[in-house]
Amino acid sequence: MNMQEAGKESSHRVINALGLGSFVGSMGQYIIWVIMSIYLYSQRDVGYLDIGLIFLLSGIITVPVSIYGGNLVDRLGRRKITMATPWLSLAIYSALLFLVGFDMSTLAVIILFIIVSPVQSVQNVAFESIMSDVTLPSERIGGFSLLRISANVGIGVGLVVGGFLSELSYAYVFLLPVGGSIVEGILYYTSVSETSPRIMSGSPPPVHEKLVIPYNDLLFIGISIVISFSWFVTGFFESPITPLYLTSDLGYPNLYVTALFAVNTMVVIFLQSPLNVVLKRVSDTSRIMLGLALFAVGYLFFWQFTQYVFLIVAVIIMTIGENMNAPASVSLITKLAPEDRRGAYFGLNSSISSVIVPFRPFAGTLLLAITFSSPATSWLVIAMLNLAMIAVIAGFVRSIRREMNNRASH
Repeated sequence: MNMQEAGKESSHRVINALGLGSFVGSMGQYIIWVIMSIYLYSQRDVGYLDIGLIFLLSGIITVPVSIYGGNLVDRLGRRKITMATPWLSLAIYSALLFLVGFDMSTLAVIILFIIVSPVQSVQNVAFESIMSDVTLPSERIGGFSLLRISANVGIGVGLVVGGFLSELSYAYVFLLPVGGSIVEGILYYTSVSETSPRIMSGSPPPVHEKLVIPYNDLLFIGISIVISFSWFVTGFFESPITPLYLTSDLGYPNLYVTALFAVNTMVVIFLQSPLNVVLKRVSDTSRIMLGLALFAVGYLFFWQFTQYVFLIVAVIIMTIGENMNAPASVSLITKLAPEDRRGAYFGLNSSISSVIVPFRPFAGTLLLAITFSSPATSWLVIAMLNLAMIAVIAGFVRSIRREMNNRASH
């Protein structure tokens, strides 16, 4: 076996490990925010706005953690950070299992829940850096799609299992991320090698080097802001407004709520790869705008219909939109990140996202509170926000493409 073949085999092993890790991690992690929204409202008497503020605070804390964590990914290496994060998650979820199981301090439950997002953001930065290291630019949409598909298979399993467990006891749901964190920790230790170009070349950046924040890269910052706002308007479905609306306003049981999210994961699993083939020649910006349009249609369905079958149709439409814009958004970001500073760039992107996106849960719960007499109106407002975002991106798309072409030519 020559060195090139050995390198490809090593890359495939790392990609497969990340895919399996995404499956295992998502199986336990995704269900937690769905269940915690319902748990805090129904069992701990935490109000709509307070739940939104909890998610907002978690996002605000994620900002500095993402920047520093991204720098650590470059300095200490992708492998070390990837191996460390599952054990931090294990400690947090084990404590939550204990606190929820014995009905202990609400404040302690909230604090630990707030810490979950920053830890996951650092792991995501490491994952994105590794995937960018081991794939060619033309392979990245496929690579990131593989992670999405693997994660959504895990999410689907977790939603079904977690939905049943929540009917027995909310504490039992935490067994999923506890077990998943242990498996992830072992998997990454045995299967993820170092991929950082600078570390592999024997010239790693100094551990105590000044924090690298690419604030002078205005194109990168501008695109990160636009993408973050698109995530903001599309992602209301995957925020507390949905489980709260479905349970408190429409009266659906927890199992119906988690099953609706499971539909989302199944559409990702079965349609992500075919859509990549169909949209192969479509630009990243066009994919993002098409995705926003489908999200608007789905939210209009939520506004008009309360019957479960129509809600399923809405979720299918929105998930097709998600399949269009999620890989394209990550691909657009990776094209601008230098290979020796990917951790710093992805960290900055994560921090920008963490400034904008965390306001979504608060905005959603605020909408529910404002439209309390007619909560379905919230979805009309959200649909209009998606349409407005299309207009914003369309206004800047020529400038974005021109600047990216100039950068590529240099």
